Amino acid sequence: MIEKLILGPPGCGKTHTLINIVKEQLQDGVNPERIAFVSFSKKSIEEARLRASSVLDLPTDKVPWFRTLHSIGFKWLGMKAEEVITRYDFNKLGLQLGMVFDNGTASSMTDGLLPVSAREGNKYLELIGRAKLRKVTLEQQYNESGNYDISWPMLVKVDEIYTEYKSENMKYDFTDMISLFVKQGTAPSLDVLIVDEAQDLTPLQWDQVDVLKQSVEKVWYAGDDDQAVHRWMGVDVGLFMNACDEVEVLDQSYRVPNSAHALAQRVVSRIADRHEKRWRPTDREGSVTYHRHWYDVNIDRGSWTIMARTNKIIQDVAESLRQAGYYFERNGRPSIDPMLLKGIETWETLADDISVSISAVRDLYKLVPKRGENAVVKWGSSKTLEGVEEDAMLTYEDLVRNHGMLASKDTDPMSIVNMSPEEQRYMTLILKRGEDISKPRIRLSTIHAMKGGEDDNVILFTESAYPCVESKFPDDEHRIFYTGITRTKENLHIIESGAKYRYEL
Repeated sequence: MIEKLILGPPGCGKTHTLINIVKEQLQDGVNPERIAFVSFSKKSIEEARLRASSVLDLPTDKVPWFRTLHSIGFKWLGMKAEEVITRYDFNKLGLQLGMVFDNGTASSMTDGLLPVSAREGNKYLELIGRAKLRKVTLEQQYNESGNYDISWPMLVKVDEIYTEYKSENMKYDFTDMISLFVKQGTAPSLDVLIVDEAQDLTPLQWDQVDVLKQSVEKVWYAGDDDQAVHRWMGVDVGLFMNACDEVEVLDQSYRVPNSAHALAQRVVSRIADRHEKRWRPTDREGSVTYHRHWYDVNIDRGSWTIMARTNKIIQDVAESLRQAGYYFERNGRPSIDPMLLKGIETWETLADDISVSISAVRDLYKLVPKRGENAVVKWGSSKTLEGVEEDAMLTYEDLVRNHGMLASKDTDPMSIVNMSPEEQRYMTLILKRGEDISKPRIRLSTIHAMKGGEDDNVILFTESAYPCVESKFPDDEHRIFYTGITRTKENLHIIESGAKYRYEL
């Protein structure tokens, strides 16, 4: 077996390199169905599938093993969709345990990571999952966590009931998919294995990789130990650094300008345990500017990402942006519900005497008020749309005549879609600013969530929190802020707040 470690510093074209490896293997006669491209990250796999399709003309069905690690377990073990634990299951568990789980619990496990939330129930599940990913006992995980807000007897109870519930109902979470795959010990017949974002794998996930590579001839592990930011999730970056002896460093960044590169090098040099690597910035100078407050930065034009160490900081920024009438997205969600924007667009089209599709009308009718003095359509009018041909185009007059439309054409579109007074005020401010509502140009994110991303202009907060700054793992903070600094393509703005706990750049 040939094994190789590919170190990809920020913006050095790691995914491009990996897709070229796939291309070379295909040219050598390897069947694409015997090539596995795996990662813990759904984002990484989606990008790999897109590149394979566009560059190599390989649709998804031709590369069945381009999958997340938990998805490989799901497919190989022959699991069914109804066996995956859902939000409904967590609601039932919450009632049984007398605690609340975040409603987004199931969906938040997309990457096979732990369900992170401020909700009490999620905190218990996080510890349980982390113990399994680290391959340690629950007691050891509890003692090492230092989270004494969590009751040990209750943690044991949650673990027992959660395990019992899954067993009785034949339900599996993403960690179970990996554990069962490892326990079974068999894998698809493969010739080539590529492990992307390998610096962020937990001991249990590395066990899965070991099972996957049993019959493999060539293995590539790709990642960057300097960007290993998930130790708190059970990640052991040492397993990546010692994966094999042959190491290749990608040494040219196509993202990071010279000014940000210089700052990044100062930060990364503080990491005690790392692969020494040299990489070159782009030929752009870019800029690094320091500010006392984030609102001192002019964000009225261009593409921006605002990053912080904690969600609390991001929440405060989000509230300020709303008050000022900026349109933005957070965690991939625009600050105004896209359905509302679509409904407004549909109504404005109808009011201009232009026909719209039946599907657009149905979506509009889901939003509009149907009772009281503000009713836009008669109660029950949605049912009149059920028998309409799917390719039908309807006008405002059609809706008045046949589908219970009550509102006049001059009715404010924001009232049509039943926006709250607060939402209407916010929408008015956005329009007054002249913001393009087709796509937010401002993005809010934690540094963790922006890993792998980039933007022309980046605002980075140095403010942190006591558990982070005073951690017994100082390399964690160095890696996190190194990752944050290297998201910029042009201009980096550092916010040096007067907060008690902050990272010193």
